[in-house]
Amino acid sequence: MKRVIVANARYWLEYLNAVSGDDLIPEADIRGAARALETVMAVPETWSLTLSLAQALHPHMEQRGYWADWDYFLQGLLTHAQRRVDSVTEADLLAKRGIIQRQRGAYRAAMTSFRRAWWLCRQAGDQTGRARAFSNLGDLCRLQGYFRRAEILCQGALELFEALGDTGRLAATENHLALVYFDRGRWPEALPHLTRSQALWQQVGDRHGLAKTLQNLGVLHHRTGELEAALDYLKQAIRHYQAVGDKIHVARTQLNVGNVYLDRRDFLRAEMIYSQAETVLRHEGDSLDLARVHHNLGMVYTHLENWDEAEACFERALERWRNLEDTWNAANTLGELAGLYLARGCWAEARACLNEAWELVSERDETRYGPLRQELAERQQELQRMTSPQ
Repeated sequence: MKRVIVANARYWLEYLNAVSGDDLIPEADIRGAARALETVMAVPETWSLTLSLAQALHPHMEQRGYWADWDYFLQGLLTHAQRRVDSVTEADLLAKRGIIQRQRGAYRAAMTSFRRAWWLCRQAGDQTGRARAFSNLGDLCRLQGYFRRAEILCQGALELFEALGDTGRLAATENHLALVYFDRGRWPEALPHLTRSQALWQQVGDRHGLAKTLQNLGVLHHRTGELEAALDYLKQAIRHYQAVGDKIHVARTQLNVGNVYLDRRDFLRAEMIYSQAETVLRHEGDSLDLARVHHNLGMVYTHLENWDEAEACFERALERWRNLEDTWNAANTLGELAGLYLARGCWAEARACLNEAWELVSERDETRYGPLRQELAERQQELQRMTSPQ
């Protein structure tokens, strides 16, 4: 029986090694390779074969959005590595698991994984691993609003990857650093990093990495008011994501396309695109982006004066933000829900939403909370005008 297990694992390893990371492998084959990995993991003397199969399978599991399943595998592999006191393998698996946790919105867990990976790489003198940890930690700090720390970490990673000549990870870090500037509204500083990231991805022929940068270029041009350029970049990104079978990132990019149509006040088209994305995200169990799509649909239905549907969408978004402990987005959705109640003349409900939102943001001093506080203040002033005696 052991011989059959090993032969099956070797078959799938040879199969995966024979294809490019960008090749669209049938779902049945990915599931077959995953079953082979699960089986061979139980055979202690096949550790090297198990790791090789996991390494070959990882990009396909990540790109196809099988994050919950893959997190389960990585957790099991980590347990084996720790029992064997294999710190090099442990660091690599922690980095991979951190990426999956980040994709699933589990930022605290991802931070723990990346920090442990950095410590192990530092102990082993692994410069590539340290640089990768810096880059990933920088991206996580950005997502949590620690922009100065994120900038320092990403710049440190860039220096290391430049010295190592690692073009692919250099491209990823340029993208991470661009997003640090993007999230602070520093568009002119973000653009050259995205442009360089795009060129580097093209140089190494990585369609999935290229798609991520094209998506971010689309969002940047949307923010600067260049809507046609934004749509062009976003549609390019969707084509690349489709080519590698990444359904979740197709849906995430559709959210950005819907946002462009929302700004154009093409509400029916925005609703159609958001609804298409929602179907995929619900099937894949992507809580973070389901919250975003419900928030956006709430805005669409508010503009269409479909009040009940708008309220239901905002409430669904709020429930997910609270479960994710995402303070900024919870306050943002409460602000939009307050706007809905103001439009309907529901003063008490609007006041309750604004009070709850202020409790969330009043003591936060991160840069990104400034514009949100301003929006909430404007809505409070509007409520005061509407309820003051004439």
